[in-house]
Amino acid sequence: MKKNKGLFLFIAGLLTLILGLYLILFPSKTYFTNIYIMCLGLVTIGIFYILSYISNKAYHFRPGWTLSQGFYMVIMGVLFFFTFDKELSDSTNIIFAMWALACGTSQIASSIKIRSLEYTKWWAILLYGIINLIFFIYFVVNPLSNVISSYISNGAYFVVSGLICFSEHFNYKATLK
Repeated sequence: MKKNKGLFLFIAGLLTLILGLYLILFPSKTYFTNIYIMCLGLVTIGIFYILSYISNKAYHFRPGWTLSQGFYMVIMGVLFFFTFDKELSDSTNIIFAMWALACGTSQIASSIKIRSLEYTKWWAILLYGIINLIFFIYFVVNPLSNVISSYISNGAYFVVSGLICFSEHFNYKATLK
């Protein structure tokens, strides 16, 4: 397992990126198909986030935003699966806003923690948290709701989350040297 410490994080990032690109480029015409794909994707990605945190014992000094994000993704996937009706589609932006808020605040807390421990890449985690807070504001205010579909907005958030997930491994690898 020592050689593959970042494998679960890379798989989670890749799956998140693929899900985001799918929602942007190839959304289904039916709401239910998109929700089923999001449910399956969220649960699978959430499991990989959790496995990533569990398998990397050296990373446990941080507050664990990957662990909390993994649990949140699994819960969101199950929630979408069992309650996907018109009422849920109206509140999807709020659900994604709360996800971005939870992830952003835990990333900012992580950056403060590793800065106080004098690690060098604390600013990257802070930047990820700020990006998530910007998405939180976007999903709450939703200024482009008439121009951009919610699938494109959600897909863009998945793409950014996937890129953050890819870069996370390198940032913590650099801080542990």
